[in-house]
Amino acid sequence: MVAIDRKQALGKNRASKQPKAQRPPASAPPAKPVSIVEMRHQLRMNQTVFARLLPVSVRSLATLESGTPPTDVVARRLVELQRLIKALSEVMTLESIGAWLQIPNEAFDGLKPLEVIDRGEIDRLWSMIYELRSGVPS
Repeated sequence: MVAIDRKQALGKNRASKQPKAQRPPASAPPAKPVSIVEMRHQLRMNQTVFARLLPVSVRSLATLESGTPPTDVVARRLVELQRLIKALSEVMTLESIGAWLQIPNEAFDGLKPLEVIDRGEIDRLWSMIYELRSGVPS
């Protein structure tokens, strides 16, 4: 019985491998992620309300704010929240975003935007942002 190298069987020989194309350098270094504490202070929210946005317990939020690295799920949620805050800051002042998230809004059938996020319907906020950016009436 003849042993066949897996790469040879698949037709992959190291000698025939071409070097990978190099990715062009980014024009600017990536933006430094905002810390959880900074983000919460930007939104002018207490820990209880901010914890709902992630969603994590207040105790878990306090642990994260003390410097413990977030889990992958929480890290993704933080990136999504950071993107949402950036988009909202294009259509309203940064200082008003936290309060706006906590006020009932007719665009969301009387729900608070925070409640819309709680329900997993953040796409409704993105649709509203799109409409405000583009001037498309709803």
